[in-house]
Amino acid sequence: GGYIYTSTNGGATWTARTGAGSRNWQAISCSADGQRIAAVVYGGYIYTSADGGATWTQRTGAGSRDWRAIACSADGQSIAAAHSGGYIYTSADGGATWTQRTGAGSRDWRTISCSADGQYIAATVYGGYIYTSTDGGATWTERTGAGSRNWYGVTGSEDMSLIAACAGGSTNIYTSEG
Repeated sequence: GGYIYTSTNGGATWTARTGAGSRNWQAISCSADGQRIAAVVYGGYIYTSADGGATWTQRTGAGSRDWRAIACSADGQSIAAAHSGGYIYTSADGGATWTQRTGAGSRDWRTISCSADGQYIAATVYGGYIYTSTDGGATWTERTGAGSRNWYGVTGSEDMSLIAACAGGSTNIYTSEG
């Protein structure tokens, strides 16, 4: 429980953004210019801001869920969000509308990352595999090369040609090129 904080000077100072309320925030992502922000609440909704966090909009279209992860494109228009024990959802309009993506199944999703254009998405499952999509979440491929693990983090380069992931209980960072 608490507020979202933003910094416009590389973390030297921080501003509490109380407009979205004090909640059980789980993950946050922002556009390349930092103006569009998307955040998820465990046991709540997705929230977006188009003004660097000054004001917030509760996005109810994807429902109130146990949200774990969120990622947005460089322009902040394409957003992908994942929740525990369910599906991945995507938005192509900055969070105004949402599409449930059932292609990868209902899983214990933990982390998600996307390319600058929002078309390439990587998501991880706690106690499972890494999944990727090259079409904005419409279809998914299970990636078994790094094994089934308790994944905790995933990130990628701007075009997602390099993906890195880490798992709990492991001293390794897994990377994939291509």
